[in-house]
Amino acid sequence: MSKKLSKQQQRRIAEQHDSKLGDQHHDHAAIVVAHMGYQTIVDDQGTLLAADWRKSLGDIAVNDRVRISKTDATHAVIEAIHPRQQTLYKWQGRKPRAVASHVAQLLVVIAAKPQWQSGLIDRYLIAAYEAGISVAIACNKLDLLDEAAQNDWQQELAAYHQLNYTLFPLSVHQSEGIDALKTWLDNKETVICGQSGVGKSSLIRTLVPDSDIWVQSLSEVTNLGRHTTTNSRRYPLPGGGAVIDTPGVRGFAVTHLTREDIICGFRDIAPFVGQCRFSNCSHQHEPDCAVLEAVNKEQISAARYHSMMQILEEHPS
Repeated sequence: MSKKLSKQQQRRIAEQHDSKLGDQHHDHAAIVVAHMGYQTIVDDQGTLLAADWRKSLGDIAVNDRVRISKTDATHAVIEAIHPRQQTLYKWQGRKPRAVASHVAQLLVVIAAKPQWQSGLIDRYLIAAYEAGISVAIACNKLDLLDEAAQNDWQQELAAYHQLNYTLFPLSVHQSEGIDALKTWLDNKETVICGQSGVGKSSLIRTLVPDSDIWVQSLSEVTNLGRHTTTNSRRYPLPGGGAVIDTPGVRGFAVTHLTREDIICGFRDIAPFVGQCRFSNCSHQHEPDCAVLEAVNKEQISAARYHSMMQILEEHPS
């Protein structure tokens, strides 16, 4: 990383930022493919470069389109970040951080084991709705369940199917369901998220046969070991597009979003909100609450309602 810039230097860089972006067409921008320690790896038209960046630019996200200046054949400096589009954010620390930018799709991976949490899925759906990206849910390790248990699992996921979210039943271990998923991923930029232990790494190796070679290439660029802790990595798909693998998580905070954003992320509940008697209805105890009435009439799943209320209770407002 570069040393801390003076305020005058920061102002000069800020003034030059827009003009720098104007000098380089978006299609010819380098793409951020990984963070490895304190270094960022960018793909400059097929060439991997280790890149430092100006602190004044703020956080760098995987799949950012950036303007670079090469310092030698293998190194560069990120000078500007193109405006982000369709960016998945999460709350981390004291501010929202971009998980990945310029993505068209989010694939949430769950598994028979460890037990999946609907609240985590709902948080991903909320963040994806806010980002304007499509979502599918991949259900891995079905080979660990007998037929009766698989039927129970399908019932638990029925609410998402009824809401027209695409479901992919998978057994990566037995190579089942992979072809349908590949079709959905083809020529798209997709970020893959999920809990630790759901089989994302095995899925990546199946989708990207040369992923180990790709990881080795990233390590060689930085002169760091292949087991270096990373944030996220972008893998180009053989048929076009890319998948962005993210570290396994226990939770996914959406505290940066408004209450209205959170409610809109529940596409089955949002239409009822505007029908409540009171515009500031909490949807807990008020008379003529259309949401509560819909829950009582089973027009809204009780589980979905409680998930929404739990997320709203975590909201600072």
